[in-house]
Amino acid sequence: MQESASSHLSATSTHPVTLTPKEKQVSHWGNKGKSSWEIAQILACTEATVNFHFANIRRKFNVGSRWLALRKAAEMGLIDE
Repeated sequence: MQESASSHLSATSTHPVTLTPKEKQVSHWGNKGKSSWEIAQILACTEATVNFHFANIRRKFNVGSRWLALRKAAEMGLIDE
């Protein structure tokens, strides 16, 4: 299996943390302070879909809040500015 350029090691795990392209888009807009509803409008999807992606991101980083997940993703360079 090839490791993508967006693969990074989590500080608490030896497994690489990667985000899907859609998770990167959701994170990008979340990092800019957009709400789930606003992100859904931008990405032409439902708010439930945005929340689904945020839930996956929180799970990947093993954190309980969107803010912490976005902070970790930004620190690891996983979010496009």
